[in-house]
Amino acid sequence: MIDKIPGVYGPNVMDKLNAKKGYKPSREGGKGDGVEFSSFAVALAKVSGELKKIPDVREQLVEDFKKQIAEGTYSPDMNQVARSLIGAGLLDREE
Repeated sequence: MIDKIPGVYGPNVMDKLNAKKGYKPSREGGKGDGVEFSSFAVALAKVSGELKKIPDVREQLVEDFKKQIAEGTYSPDMNQVARSLIGAGLLDREE
């Protein structure tokens, strides 16, 4: 009975299991660890990289608002401001 243990727990067990599941060895000889990424994961990584290139603050927009405020010409839509405050939970509807 003991002589059957290496067949179950021996060094080639993972190779046999991977072969049954259709996995191919990642290196010559089939030894070693490897990783494969799905096409979705690759696309997600690309999009994430592109998003990191976009600045957190749109400087030109901020400058335009500063200029309007300084000139006294900035007049936001107060209904939209109220809706945004209510939506953010910063203002109750009854106020």
